[in-house]
Amino acid sequence: MRFFTANVNTIKKFSDTELTNIHLFEREAFYGRLLCFTRGQVVRYHRNDHFDEVFDVLEGEGTILIDGREMPGVPGTILYVPAGIEHGFRADGSERWVIRETVHERIYAARAAKMVVRAALKRLPLIGKRFRTTG
Repeated sequence: MRFFTANVNTIKKFSDTELTNIHLFEREAFYGRLLCFTRGQVVRYHRNDHFDEVFDVLEGEGTILIDGREMPGVPGTILYVPAGIEHGFRADGSERWVIRETVHERIYAARAAKMVVRAALKRLPLIGKRFRTTG
Protein backbone atom coordinates (compact mmCIF):
# COMPACT_ATOMS: atom_id res chain seq x y z
CA MET A 1 0.00 0.00 0.00
CA ARG A 2 1.45 3.35 -0.99
CA PHE A 3 -1.15 5.49 0.77
CA PHE A 4 -4.78 5.46 1.91
CA THR A 5 -7.53 8.01 1.52
CA ALA A 6 -11.26 7.86 2.22
CA ASN A 7 -14.21 10.09 2.94
CA VAL A 8 -15.80 9.26 6.29
CA ASN A 9 -19.19 10.37 5.03
CA THR A 10 -19.20 7.68 2.32
CA ILE A 11 -17.68 4.75 4.28
CA LYS A 12 -19.33 5.02 7.70
CA LYS A 13 -21.90 2.33 8.52
CA PHE A 14 -24.09 1.79 11.53
CA SER A 15 -25.87 -1.18 13.09
CA ASP A 16 -28.58 -1.11 15.73
CA THR A 17 -27.36 -4.42 17.18
CA GLU A 18 -23.57 -4.00 17.44
CA LEU A 19 -20.75 -1.52 17.15
CA THR A 20 -19.47 -1.32 13.57
CA ASN A 21 -15.69 -1.46 13.05
CA ILE A 22 -14.57 -0.41 9.58
CA HIS A 23 -11.02 -1.41 8.72
CA LEU A 24 -9.18 1.53 7.13
CA PHE A 25 -5.56 0.42 6.72
CA GLU A 26 -2.94 -1.89 8.15
CA ARG A 27 0.85 -1.87 7.93
CA GLU A 28 2.87 -4.28 10.04
CA ALA A 29 2.39 -2.94 13.59
CA PHE A 30 0.18 0.04 12.69
CA TYR A 31 -3.50 0.13 11.70
CA GLY A 32 -6.59 2.30 11.63
CA ARG A 33 -10.31 1.71 12.04
CA LEU A 34 -13.48 3.71 12.04
CA LEU A 35 -15.73 3.01 15.04
CA CYS A 36 -19.39 3.73 14.28
CA PHE A 37 -21.71 3.73 17.30
CA THR A 38 -25.45 4.11 17.57
CA ARG A 39 -26.92 5.37 20.83
CA GLY A 40 -26.71 2.81 23.63
CA GLN A 41 -23.68 0.91 22.33
CA VAL A 42 -20.70 0.50 24.63
CA VAL A 43 -17.07 -0.56 24.48
CA ARG A 44 -16.55 -1.88 27.99
CA TYR A 45 -13.76 -0.56 30.16
CA HIS A 46 -10.62 -2.47 29.16
CA ARG A 47 -6.85 -2.27 28.90
CA ASN A 48 -4.53 -3.18 26.02
CA ASP A 49 -1.10 -4.18 27.28
CA HIS A 50 0.60 -4.11 23.87
CA PHE A 51 -1.09 -1.29 21.96
CA ASP A 52 -0.80 2.49 22.02
CA GLU A 53 -3.99 4.04 20.63
CA VAL A 54 -5.16 7.44 19.40
CA PHE A 55 -8.87 8.20 19.12
CA ASP A 56 -10.25 11.16 17.16
CA VAL A 57 -13.95 12.01 17.52
CA LEU A 58 -15.16 12.90 14.05
CA GLU A 59 -18.93 13.13 14.44
CA GLY A 60 -21.60 13.03 17.13
CA GLU A 61 -21.27 12.95 20.89
CA GLY A 62 -20.70 10.31 23.55
CA THR A 63 -18.76 9.63 26.73
CA ILE A 64 -15.13 8.54 26.87
CA LEU A 65 -14.09 6.50 29.90
CA ILE A 66 -10.38 6.91 30.66
CA ASP A 67 -8.29 5.97 33.68
CA GLY A 68 -11.21 6.12 36.13
CA ARG A 69 -12.68 9.34 34.68
CA GLU A 70 -15.39 10.30 32.24
CA MET A 71 -15.01 13.00 29.62
CA PRO A 72 -17.19 14.24 26.78
CA GLY A 73 -16.30 12.88 23.34
CA VAL A 74 -17.28 15.63 20.91
CA PRO A 75 -16.00 16.42 17.41
CA GLY A 76 -12.43 17.62 17.62
CA THR A 77 -11.59 15.55 20.72
CA ILE A 78 -8.26 13.72 20.42
CA LEU A 79 -7.36 11.08 22.99
CA TYR A 80 -4.01 9.29 23.26
CA VAL A 81 -4.17 6.07 25.28
CA PRO A 82 -0.79 4.46 26.05
CA ALA A 83 -0.60 0.70 26.56
CA GLY A 84 -1.80 -0.32 30.00
CA ILE A 85 -4.32 2.50 30.55
CA GLU A 86 -7.95 1.46 31.07
CA HIS A 87 -10.46 3.04 28.72
CA GLY A 88 -13.87 2.54 27.14
CA PHE A 89 -16.67 4.32 25.28
CA ARG A 90 -20.37 4.89 25.91
CA ALA A 91 -22.59 6.14 23.10
CA ASP A 92 -25.01 8.07 25.29
CA GLY A 93 -25.12 11.38 23.42
CA SER A 94 -26.23 11.85 19.84
CA GLU A 95 -27.98 9.17 17.79
CA ARG A 96 -24.71 8.36 15.96
CA TRP A 97 -21.09 8.72 17.06
CA VAL A 98 -18.03 8.23 14.82
CA ILE A 99 -14.48 7.82 16.12
CA ARG A 100 -11.28 7.11 14.20
CA GLU A 101 -8.94 4.73 16.02
CA THR A 102 -5.25 4.58 15.12
CA VAL A 103 -3.23 1.81 16.77
CA HIS A 104 0.46 1.11 17.11
CA GLU A 105 1.40 -2.35 18.33
CA ARG A 106 4.42 -2.53 20.61
CA ILE A 107 6.88 -4.92 19.01
CA TYR A 108 8.59 -7.62 21.05
CA ALA A 109 11.34 -10.03 19.97
CA ALA A 110 9.10 -12.85 18.70
CA ARG A 111 6.92 -10.47 16.68
CA ALA A 112 9.99 -8.67 15.31
CA ALA A 113 11.47 -12.00 14.15
CA LYS A 114 8.25 -12.85 12.28
CA MET A 115 8.28 -9.42 10.63
CA VAL A 116 11.90 -9.92 9.48
CA VAL A 117 11.12 -13.36 8.00
CA ARG A 118 8.03 -12.01 6.22
CA ALA A 119 10.01 -9.09 4.78
CA ALA A 120 12.71 -11.47 3.53
CA LEU A 121 10.12 -13.80 1.94
CA LYS A 122 8.57 -10.86 0.08
CA ARG A 123 11.86 -10.39 -1.71
CA LEU A 124 12.17 -13.98 -2.99
CA PRO A 125 11.18 -14.25 -6.68
CA LEU A 126 8.82 -17.27 -6.48
CA ILE A 127 7.56 -17.27 -2.89
CA GLY A 128 7.52 -13.50 -2.50
CA LYS A 129 4.60 -12.90 -4.88
CA ARG A 130 2.18 -14.40 -2.36
CA PHE A 131 3.54 -12.24 0.49
CA ARG A 132 3.67 -9.01 -1.53
CA THR A 133 -0.08 -9.16 -2.24
CA THR A 134 -1.10 -9.58 1.43
CA GLY A 135 0.31 -6.49 2.94
